[in-house]
Amino acid sequence: MNRIRNVFKLLLPVLCLLAGSCGYQLGGTKPPKLEFAQTVKVCLFANNSLEPRAATLVTGALADELQRDGTYRLSTGADADIRVEGEVYSITFDQLRSSREDTYKSTELGLRLAVKYRVVDARTQKVLYASSAEEVGQFFDLGNIQTARTNALSYAARLVATSIAETLTNG
Repeated sequence: MNRIRNVFKLLLPVLCLLAGSCGYQLGGTKPPKLEFAQTVKVCLFANNSLEPRAATLVTGALADELQRDGTYRLSTGADADIRVEGEVYSITFDQLRSSREDTYKSTELGLRLAVKYRVVDARTQKVLYASSAEEVGQFFDLGNIQTARTNALSYAARLVATSIAETLTNG
């Protein structure tokens, strides 16, 4: 029994060295255009929709997602390497499911949040990426409809932020 333990103790460092060279790494990988960037500034998104807090929700969710990922450090000043700017340009509501008795009465609704964004090199002001993201948050027409819409908007904002963060970290 002791002999097996001694052999295992000797082989464990060798196995760790072999497993460490398999190509795995911690943290996200950066796209080729963003390899130089260490810090990112998330600017407040413009709100061109009729929902009053939509841009604030997307901005906060994006900052949280980038901080959680850890590939970039967040910066609030002019010392950031890149800036993320964007706008919420559309929020639409779709009927996903209707009542069996009345087809005009919705029982499940979808909130479609559409965002345009761009990544700008803070030193040269050159646009590195320009794209858009669109996500759907679902809510049910039960109880308080305003609370359900607010929760669906928050959920869709988190989905959009995850989509943007994946573009910044994985290319």
